[in-house]
Amino acid sequence: MSLKPNALLVVTILSCGIAIVGGSALFLSEGDANSIAIEPAPTLEPHQEIYPLSTEKINALVNVTRDSSAQELDSQPVQVIPLLLPSSLLGSTLPLTLDVNESGELIINQKIQHLFDFYLSAMGEESLDIIVTRIKHSLTSQLVEPALTQGVEILTGYLQYLNEVSAIKQQFEQDIDPNNTGEYALENVVQAREMVLDARASYLDSDVIDAFFGQADEYEDYMLSLAMINKNNELDTAEKQLAKEELDAAAPEWLLAQQRNANQLNTYRDQYKTLQEQGASQTELQDFTQQSFSPEVADRLAKLDEKRQQWQVKLDEYREQLAVIISATHNNDNDSASEQQQREITQLREVYFTPQEIKRVSALDGIKPTAL
Repeated sequence: MSLKPNALLVVTILSCGIAIVGGSALFLSEGDANSIAIEPAPTLEPHQEIYPLSTEKINALVNVTRDSSAQELDSQPVQVIPLLLPSSLLGSTLPLTLDVNESGELIINQKIQHLFDFYLSAMGEESLDIIVTRIKHSLTSQLVEPALTQGVEILTGYLQYLNEVSAIKQQFEQDIDPNNTGEYALENVVQAREMVLDARASYLDSDVIDAFFGQADEYEDYMLSLAMINKNNELDTAEKQLAKEELDAAAPEWLLAQQRNANQLNTYRDQYKTLQEQGASQTELQDFTQQSFSPEVADRLAKLDEKRQQWQVKLDEYREQLAVIISATHNNDNDSASEQQQREITQLREVYFTPQEIKRVSALDGIKPTAL
């Protein structure tokens, strides 16, 4: 998979699929030896604010009630948390309870990051101040000192880190030539990642960085090294193969196991597609899946395939109606017609998709989404 300029440089902050922000930076594709793929995910960019924010703004959002005097608090508006979660979070499993040791200190693990990311995934639906209030309410409802102070400090640093990621994203997006369809330079990916790592170190302690990003960093180090080997024109085929074997020898076992599973899945998909093209029946395809994997894995793949088919049907129906809207205003370039078209597109998306799906469809369409 080649990275085109319209696949904008975005740092992935959440390793689970639900979120806007989360656990790692640049995830690279193993399958293509000559290109880099970056997993897209939004950062702190809702419609209500201009990002990145100032450091002081982030600190004020988190620490207003901790650093303010009683008189100052009386003069500040109280942030009311809506009773219902935003629509994209309704029905989602709530974050796990955070862990505390015998001394009352917060145990640093990914549960903390998942809690933050759960609420931050609603960026765009809710303002950042409401989201921060939700996170602080969750912290205060389950933690006491000293764990509470630790949690708030980690939240502050995490938001500062994500905020700086927004600045990094903007910087690299500005350098992309929209008329250039070439691949994004490996050197730029490395430079962006170094900036992300520096941002982490500026705002988060090493134990937090290890807990939040440790495994993802191992993966990214491996994939960047693999990309560098593949792009090294001074090495012949045999030398590249030897370098890859040395890289594998030093890689953690969990990563190699993941790669083996990914390779197995890619082989299965290629063979599955070939069977489809040869006219295999649905029963024959199901039998092939059952023969290729354990019953549990085969069942998960079948459910995933069903979801993909449902998504494609919905997407195809949406695209048909989208084409009608675009065609109706194609010959009318005035601002009024353009605004009307965008309103109709927004309404059409709201009919077919959830708020999270709308973000995905907006990216697929290449049309700038309107405020929802």
